[in-house]
Amino acid sequence: MFSKEDMLKDDQNDEIGRLLKQIRKLTTFTKNKQDLVRDLINLGKKQKYIIFWGYTHRYFIGRVGQSFIYKVPKNKRGNLVKFKDKTIRVICIGSGVRFIRQYMAGII
Repeated sequence: MFSKEDMLKDDQNDEIGRLLKQIRKLTTFTKNKQDLVRDLINLGKKQKYIIFWGYTHRYFIGRVGQSFIYKVPKNKRGNLVKFKDKTIRVICIGSGVRFIRQYMAGII
């Protein structure tokens, strides 16, 4: 687990970053937002992002479209173990029951 201090602001202007900005502008989960999230997931898969489930109290984000940058330490375990010693983006891509969310993470 990590702390909020480990999270860096995601202000990347790459293809995923531009999609995230569009998603965040939409406050309700309309058909347009659903399509943008689907495009985001497909783009993430092409860029070798992983998809996993987690708790909002562990990742500190819970709204679809929220994201942050994280420098994964060498001793990391759990869902992000694949990214040891790399800088990644973590994105909330779906909600589940109570505090469980679906996330996507990949190297930037």
